[in-house]
Amino acid sequence: MNMNSLQQYTSHHTSAFSPAPDQTQLTSSMNLLMLGTASGMLLHWLVWDRIGGSLGMFVWTVLSCAAMLWLNRHQNKGWRLELLGWSTVMASAALLAMLRDADQVMLLMFLVMLLSLGMMFYRSRGELLANATLPRVFMTALSLPARILLSIFPALDTVIKSSWRGGSQISAVFRGVLLAAPLLFVFVLLFASADAVFNQQLQRIGDLVNALTPTTPLITLILIVLATGLLSCSVMQTVHSSDVSVNDQSQQLWPGMRVTLGQTETAILMGSLALLFTTFVILQTSYLFGGRELLEVRSGLTLADYARRGFFELLVVAALTMGVLMALASVHCHQGLFRRLGAVLIVCVLIMLLSSIYRLNLYVEQFGLTMARVVALTVMLWLGISLLGFAATVLRGNSRGFLAGMVISGMACCLLLGVINPARTVAIININHALSQNSRLDLDYLSSLGADVVPEVLNSLSEATAPDYFCRVVIGTYSRWYNDARDWRDWNAARAAAHQRFMAHLETC
Repeated sequence: MNMNSLQQYTSHHTSAFSPAPDQTQLTSSMNLLMLGTASGMLLHWLVWDRIGGSLGMFVWTVLSCAAMLWLNRHQNKGWRLELLGWSTVMASAALLAMLRDADQVMLLMFLVMLLSLGMMFYRSRGELLANATLPRVFMTALSLPARILLSIFPALDTVIKSSWRGGSQISAVFRGVLLAAPLLFVFVLLFASADAVFNQQLQRIGDLVNALTPTTPLITLILIVLATGLLSCSVMQTVHSSDVSVNDQSQQLWPGMRVTLGQTETAILMGSLALLFTTFVILQTSYLFGGRELLEVRSGLTLADYARRGFFELLVVAALTMGVLMALASVHCHQGLFRRLGAVLIVCVLIMLLSSIYRLNLYVEQFGLTMARVVALTVMLWLGISLLGFAATVLRGNSRGFLAGMVISGMACCLLLGVINPARTVAIININHALSQNSRLDLDYLSSLGADVVPEVLNSLSEATAPDYFCRVVIGTYSRWYNDARDWRDWNAARAAAHQRFMAHLETC
C-alpha cells in the first residue's frame, strides 16, 4: 500500500477537531456508499463465480457506468459528456467480451475497461489529457489501486461525523486502526516466520476465524469496498490552482527532468542507432521485396524457414525504439540532432514494420495463422500509430496530446480486434490453408481458441470429410467446446451459437 496515498485519503479528516462536514459532503458520501453497496452486491450476484465474458458482466458494467453518471449529475456539462464517452467505451468492451469467447480477446477487453477507468480517474483529479506527462501518468497509475481500496473510508468518516455524537473520536480511532493495520500485518508475518510456536498459534487463530466467519457475507463486503472504490474514481476532486498552472505549462513528457545530454552525447547515441537502423533497412529492402528467389539466395534460408523468423524480433525492436525515443524526449538534449535523427529512426522502424507484415504474409502462406501473431499485428498497428503521433508532436517540440493519444489509440486497436473476431479469422485462414495444401487441419489448436471457431470448423468438416468421420469429430469435440450456461448470467453469444451448431449436427449423427 502506498503510504502517500494513504495519507492523502486520511488527511482530509486529519483531526478530531476538524469541522463537521457540510450537507453537500454528507449527501455525496451517502450517495457513494449507497451506490457502492448496491454495485458490490450486484457484482457478487452477477459476476462473482460466474463464467467470464458473460451477460452478467455486461449488465453489471452498464449499471456501474449509469451509477457513475448519476454521481456526477451536478457536475458541469463538459465533464458529464466526457464521462459518458468513457462509460460508453467500458460498456462496449464488456459487450465485445460477451460476444466473443477467445481468451486473448477477453483479456484485451478487460484491459480496455481498466484503461477507461484510469482515464476517468486521471481526469477526476483535475488533469487535462492533452497535458499528460509521464510523472503524472505514473503517479495516477500508482494511486489508482489506493483509490479503489481506500475511498470507502473517507465516505464512512463523513457519515460517522454527521450522524453520531462523538463521531470525530470514532473517526480518529478508525484512522488509527487503518494506519496500524499494515504495520501489524507485516510484523505478524515476520514473527510467524521467525518462531514456530508463534506460527502455530497464528494458524489456530486463523482456523477459528475461518470457522466463525461466513464466507459469502465476507466476499460481499470485500466486493462492496471494491465497487465503491471503482465508482469513486469518476467523482471529480478538488483541483488546486498550483497544480493546474504547472500542468498547463508542461511541454515535455517529463517536466523538471534534470538529466542533460550535450551535443556530443546526443550525436553518438542517436547517430549510432540511426546508422545501425539504416544499414539494416537497406539490407532488408535489397532482397526482402525483390521476390522469393532473391530472398532465398540472399538470406541462405528456405522461404518457410525465413517466414518463421524475424516477426516478433522486429516487433520488439519497434517497442524498444518507442521507449528510447520517449526516454530521450524526457531529458534535456540537443533538440536539433534529436529531431532529425529521431525522424530517421521512425522512418526506419516504419519500414521494419512493413517488413514484419511481409514476413507475416509469408508465414500465413506456409503455415497458416495463429492468435499470437494476430495480437502481435495489433500491437504493431498501435506502435506504428504511436510513432507517427510522436513524430507529429514531440519531434516538433510539443508533447501536448501525445501520451493521451497513445493510450486512446491502443484502446481503439483492442476494440477493433474484438470487432473483427480474430479467432474466427484464424479458423477461416487455417481451414483454407489446409484445403489448399491438402494438409491436416490442427483441430487441437483451433479448439483452444474457444467457441468463436466452432461454426467455421463444423461447416468445413461437414463439407470436406466423410459423414462417419465428421460425426466422430462432432461427438468428440462437443464436450470440449460446449458449456451448459443455463443461468442467464452466464450467457455468451459465441458459446450460444456454438451450442446451436452442435445440436443441429448431433441430430443428423
